[in-house]
Amino acid sequence: MKKSLLLFAVAVTSTAIVASIYLAGLENPTDIQKQLSTTTNAISVAGTTAIFGLLDDEDNISDG
Repeated sequence: MKKSLLLFAVAVTSTAIVASIYLAGLENPTDIQKQLSTTTNAISVAGTTAIFGLLDDEDNISDG
């Protein structure tokens, strides 16, 4: 269960980071794009926190 949550957190966080990078590169973003950028930044921070919270030094992720 922990491994599937970790994979889900990595997938969501990676997607949010890619969207955030794309939105940061826009020259003239609209208000909605600015709000979406703020949301993706928050998801990225929360996802990174979740990933490090799910990692455990005693667990070997490669084990099923």
